[in-house]
Amino acid sequence: MLPRLSRYALIILAVMIMSIYLPRLFHIIFDKKMGKTQLFFSPVIKKFVFREMVGEGHRFVTQDEDGNDYDRMTFETLIPFIYYKNMDLWGKLPLIIDGHTFDKETIKKNRQVFELKPRMIADRSPRIQVFPLLESQPGVTRLRFPEDAFRMTDRMEFINVDTNTVDEGLTRQFTNAMREAGFTFPARLTAGRVSILKSFDEGFFIVDANGNVYHIKRAKGQPVVVKTPIPANLGIRNIKVTENRKKEIYGTLLTENDEPYLITYNNYRLIKLPLLNYNPDTMDLKLLINPLYRTAVYSDSLTIRAVAMNSDYRPIARYEWDMFCGKKTTADKVFETLFPFSIKMADSTSGYLQFSPFWSGRMGIAGIGISLIIAISVMYARKISLKRELPDLVFVGLTGVYGLIAITIIRPEP
Repeated sequence: MLPRLSRYALIILAVMIMSIYLPRLFHIIFDKKMGKTQLFFSPVIKKFVFREMVGEGHRFVTQDEDGNDYDRMTFETLIPFIYYKNMDLWGKLPLIIDGHTFDKETIKKNRQVFELKPRMIADRSPRIQVFPLLESQPGVTRLRFPEDAFRMTDRMEFINVDTNTVDEGLTRQFTNAMREAGFTFPARLTAGRVSILKSFDEGFFIVDANGNVYHIKRAKGQPVVVKTPIPANLGIRNIKVTENRKKEIYGTLLTENDEPYLITYNNYRLIKLPLLNYNPDTMDLKLLINPLYRTAVYSDSLTIRAVAMNSDYRPIARYEWDMFCGKKTTADKVFETLFPFSIKMADSTSGYLQFSPFWSGRMGIAGIGISLIIAISVMYARKISLKRELPDLVFVGLTGVYGLIAITIIRPEP
């Protein structure tokens, strides 16, 4: 009995390992990376236009929402604010649209892109909660990393990165400034853009224990703390800061109810983005700003959606498209038939290690049937009693090709 139990323990282990790595190997060999559809709102024809790769051989389709086809150059002229450098090269600048004239500098000055992917959300990826507070007025041409970093505990604690010791003087200075501004420790969320590859620094937005949002910077070595008028009962889930020379928008704010907002330079006024059916846990969001329109484009693995807005962020048009990359291919159908289930250890929408089973549905049942037929045929060929090996057949009936491989390799003792 013990050897029999040991064998099935090995079989179960083998099935679990195969359900992780065999599907992954299949995807590496047979999957064709197509990328998501590129969707824009054309300020020229006032329609949505898109470009996507279909099939193999890098064949692209470029159309508008009415199904009209365009060549590559014409497509780029329909979205001239995106390809303004090509417009300049082709001698098409300045642009005249709706009676307004736009030269290269005007376009460049009024362009901005915001992006929020699921992995960027604070609770979807691990992050060490220690941050460098840059000097926002460095007195030199480039930003530099400081010799210290801070963490939010029951105070704003600064640590010298060279000696790995707490700088009590700096800690008291900034903690007192935070408390004088009304900050209640501990912090719920700390958000900022940690990089010196930017033209200026806007510091950090920190949500205190009561839900209030504070904006803190270091200016000439001194703390600058602003208690923003952002409502404390908003239920903030994430803030993403994006410094831009235009200085119109600090960044994006996401609530626990999945409502996306923009934080403006106008006394931190919030602008709610009018998105329908937006799920931040599964969808990539991109906001494209140009001199005339704002376009929010958001997509999961199957569908891409967009809303075009005027300069006041009021919707003027919406569009939805089932992307070609989301359609089932022959490889997808073979995968579902071959593997009745699989276990995913990683998810592109999250930075955490996961253990997620995926079921193939009806196609997987067909694959189990094929595996059973193969198992029975092998047993007949080897003149093995089906009654004696009935547990093996049951196992194949539950696990399909994984069980078939496992019982074939891990044979019972004679």
